[in-house]
Amino acid sequence: MMRSTTCTAVVLSACVLLAACGTPVQDARPTVRIAEAVQPSPVRALDRILPTSEELSALGPNGMMGQRVHGGPNMLLASIGEADATPADCVSPTYRLQRVVYDTASVQSVASQSWTGGSFDAPPVSGFFGVVQFSSAADAQAFFADAAEKWHRCNGQALVLNQPDHGAQRTSRITDVTVDGRMVSAMVMQDSGSMSQRALGVAADCVVDVEVSDMNALGGPQAAATVARLMLEKVAGA
Repeated sequence: MMRSTTCTAVVLSACVLLAACGTPVQDARPTVRIAEAVQPSPVRALDRILPTSEELSALGPNGMMGQRVHGGPNMLLASIGEADATPADCVSPTYRLQRVVYDTASVQSVASQSWTGGSFDAPPVSGFFGVVQFSSAADAQAFFADAAEKWHRCNGQALVLNQPDHGAQRTSRITDVTVDGRMVSAMVMQDSGSMSQRALGVAADCVVDVEVSDMNALGGPQAAATVARLMLEKVAGA
């Protein structure tokens, strides 16, 4: 009887040992997951996206290009302060490439250039062309979507610019706003009687900002939209 009991104890001990050996060991170490890194925007030669004098010949004869400006966010224009204009959301369609419009976005680099043309037989025409590269295509798309919504809401509204320190008080009326896929365009009439065409467009990680001014009342923003479309094609092909 004693021998049987001893054998039984030995067998049970062996079973317990085998069961313990068969139990998988839990790894207490934390699991490390490597997230895919966000790809930064490629380095772009933004000056190649700006239009050439030949490409602008349709705007007017005897065109002269201004100096190209290229750099970081500090190259954005700062002629309009945050509290200078009412309603503030309408600064974007009225004034080109303003820092107050882009300052909350992830701007990486900026390039711009001016142009003037005309002759004794034709009224003077001027243009300003800018391209802004964002940290990512998603950031550029988000900025454009927000800007296009603001342009749409500003259609028919008047923007009042009040800069008493500079002795300036001007009123501009925004009309003919058209949102067309990746581009939005508008006409802006100043209280002086001058007219400006405006266009804003997006491609990849870049937004193009275009203004064409003509002393004559123009029928629509076709010229600015044409130049903006040309610049967007250059972004897509870069």
